[in-house]
Amino acid sequence: MEELPHRLLHAIRQLQKLSHTSHTMHGLKRSEIMMLMAIKKGNQGKEKHITVTDLSTALKITSPSVTQVINVLENTGYVDRVNDQQDRRIMRIVLTDKGNDITAQIYQKVEEKYSNLVDFLGEEKSNSLIELLDEVYSFFSKEANKKE
Repeated sequence: MEELPHRLLHAIRQLQKLSHTSHTMHGLKRSEIMMLMAIKKGNQGKEKHITVTDLSTALKITSPSVTQVINVLENTGYVDRVNDQQDRRIMRIVLTDKGNDITAQIYQKVEEKYSNLVDFLGEEKSNSLIELLDEVYSFFSKEANKKE
């Protein structure tokens, strides 16, 4: 492998390793945190709350996987399942007060981390990084679509 692509691959792998270890907060696994955040985002500004199918689509994971995580979050008091008012067959997922509290704490911690990164890099490098990451995302999205 050429030197530059190898260095780029190494840098991306390093970030991936960090992202998998640094998302454990408040005794919650990364998957549980991601689920809580998706529920919070999915329920914002809506009269109807998010469903397992909505979460499955948003997180690009199977409905049984969503259900497993929801079961854990429900057993620990972070979410509740509620029947849809119009269609009793549909179960909607809502954050409890405890769930809202923990997601607020997580959002605050994440915001603090990225504020620290901006302070570390400075405004110019931060803007450059944003532009580069947007381009990287665009490139890999196009690559993924070519294979389908």
